[in-house]
Amino acid sequence: MGLKGSLRDFGIAEILQLISGQRRTGRLSVEAEGSQYEVLINSGRIVRVEKKPEGKNERLFDYLLLSNLVSENQLRLAIQKARSELKPLESVLVGLEIISALDLKRYIFLRNLDLLYQLFLLKDGEYEFEAEPVNYHPFYAVEIDSEQVLMDGYRVKDEWGPTIRELVSIDSLFSKSPGEFGLSEKLSGEQAKVYDLVNGRRGIAEIAVLAEMTRFDTIKTLAELKRLGRIEAKSAKSPGGATESRKGGMAKVVSQAGFWIVIVAGLLLFGNGIRIYAERFSRSSVEPAYEQSWREERVRQGLEIYWLENGSYPEEVSELMRKGILGTSDLKFGKKYKYYKEEGGYQFQSLGL
Repeated sequence: MGLKGSLRDFGIAEILQLISGQRRTGRLSVEAEGSQYEVLINSGRIVRVEKKPEGKNERLFDYLLLSNLVSENQLRLAIQKARSELKPLESVLVGLEIISALDLKRYIFLRNLDLLYQLFLLKDGEYEFEAEPVNYHPFYAVEIDSEQVLMDGYRVKDEWGPTIRELVSIDSLFSKSPGEFGLSEKLSGEQAKVYDLVNGRRGIAEIAVLAEMTRFDTIKTLAELKRLGRIEAKSAKSPGGATESRKGGMAKVVSQAGFWIVIVAGLLLFGNGIRIYAERFSRSSVEPAYEQSWREERVRQGLEIYWLENGSYPEEVSELMRKGILGTSDLKFGKKYKYYKEEGGYQFQSLGL
């Protein structure tokens, strides 16, 4: 069975209902709003959901970091090991005992649901379903009942817009309202769980992960708490327009971590350069060879940071500047370098200053 068409004529709910009703196995691809979704289905049950490009706080990396079960250094180590040994990241994380298989599957499940709920909010786009065998790792897959997703999907579609408007925006931060609250205002289980996580610095994504709830259910609960007067929502932008500093998605975290890696590496190189310089030259005459090494190292560090953020190396080195990973002063090679991306890595060679 093959299906292909427009979401304007045949919505995600109808597509999933047809596939699950016939217990089909295959790959559902959806292209909409500049993103591509891929849903793997086995005998009518959803086993994997992916999206490209992934948005803010949408990667599995982000969920794990926000959960506080995995540190930035542990994740970086796992990513490097997965790449060098050509293993799935999930397998490496569990193999290194960075996270248990059970905890990992909980966050895979949450992420899959969050991405599926996004599909129900799409109003326009193209879809295609191909009936074919699907490959996935059964040990790290979490099967999702398509019928349950359908029921929840209709609820998300109907309630998402009004609920978000109650909270100012999807990027809102939340703080507890001042005052005393009596026993008559006791919170329900989910309300209490979310309320305890509100601290004035956390947004929806972080609260959802820590509460182990979907982002939609977290949004609904936050809206309920706001109606009860227990919390206050504010824009993530400060009055001066600057975004408040808070723990965010993998892109932000890795960029910051990568920045400090570059700084530390730079300090080490600089310290070594100072030692050599003190022995041989005055400060104003740093060796060209040292300058060369310094610049090459910064570019290589930048390329690794880019890979951690995007899952691949850039097509051009100049993309590091556009992403804010390196500044213009870090690329003073002019045209005196060779760089090209290749499968699984890159080739970079400086031709001199």
